[in-house]
Amino acid sequence: MFYYANNITWPTMLSVYFTTPTTPPHIVYWLATVQDFGIFTGAMLLAFFGRHVQYWNFQMGVPITIMTFFGAMCAYITPEREGMGIAFAFLSSMGYGHAQYLSIVYIQFGADQTKLGISGSLAGVARYAGGAVAVTLFLTILSTVQSSWATTHIIATAEAAGASPATASAVLAALPLGAAALEQVQGLTTAIAQAAGAAFVTSYVEGVKKVAFASLGFGGLAIIACFFLEDIGPKMNEQIE
Repeated sequence: MFYYANNITWPTMLSVYFTTPTTPPHIVYWLATVQDFGIFTGAMLLAFFGRHVQYWNFQMGVPITIMTFFGAMCAYITPEREGMGIAFAFLSSMGYGHAQYLSIVYIQFGADQTKLGISGSLAGVARYAGGAVAVTLFLTILSTVQSSWATTHIIATAEAAGASPATASAVLAALPLGAAALEQVQGLTTAIAQAAGAAFVTSYVEGVKKVAFASLGFGGLAIIACFFLEDIGPKMNEQIE
């Protein structure tokens, strides 16, 4: 469920912080693959080194800790910290990739052969049901915090830049619709547009920060659960039944 927070924070940072309508498409595409490369790297680390490292409990706990730590550190990211944001998103996804595929092994070894279908089905139901709850929760937090912060600060920022109350309210309504809508606002000046635009981006910074902090609860619970994992070391052999 923690990973669903990353699926909200990173795309939001990508679309609001680091790209604009004039950003070259290949840059957007590369940034959009950061999480995928992270998951791939984590899965490959497990595939090539998992058997040699052993200590499967730690191999589950450490990646989940990495995922949680760097995912929560996304709260620290601002539009000026693009490189750091890429690194945190990649490392958090790498931890997820390692833990995700190892969790499948735990599901298979945690049940009798005759109950593998039941254990796999229950795991799938828990994942998708929990994911639905998590996505709803995180999107609600992002939307609520962003809109609340924007309403409070954008109007004040626009008025401080010289806008009338009516113009400031119109700017607040136009900003989510894009540059074309903003240009139609009567009384808009470059100073007002720049100040209000910066405040609009900051509202998303605040929203992403709260989502990242909220995800800590799920990550912390997963870390605690790792202390109660079964030792599957004796089962990791050449026998397939």
